[in-house]
Amino acid sequence: MSAATTIPDLSALAYEDKHVRAHKALVHQTDEVQVNVYVLEPGGRIPPHRHSTSWDLSLVIAGEIEARFSEGGTLRTVRCVAPAINLVPPGIVHEIVNPSAGEPATFLLVQSPSRSFDFVRA
Repeated sequence: MSAATTIPDLSALAYEDKHVRAHKALVHQTDEVQVNVYVLEPGGRIPPHRHSTSWDLSLVIAGEIEARFSEGGTLRTVRCVAPAINLVPPGIVHEIVNPSAGEPATFLLVQSPSRSFDFVRA
């Protein structure tokens, strides 16, 4: 049986530096799903990439993120303010950016399936 995790508990997780002014902590992982919490410092970002078979679901906990998509040569930006959810299907080139100059952004990133997860830079 697993224990409940609250939003304040997320700050106690072991974070690793990832991407550009981004910090990631693993919350849960199985073959079916992986759940990470990300903190993007002001101006932080996860660079353009795609996943071959995995879906991304981002739940913004605090602050704001921009999900930027490249579709057919056109750039589309979706602003997500807490408590927004953003969904990215497999194969779509996307990046996640904290547009704030002074506030961090925190979001839960759920990716499924996990067993075949890849991060293909665009």
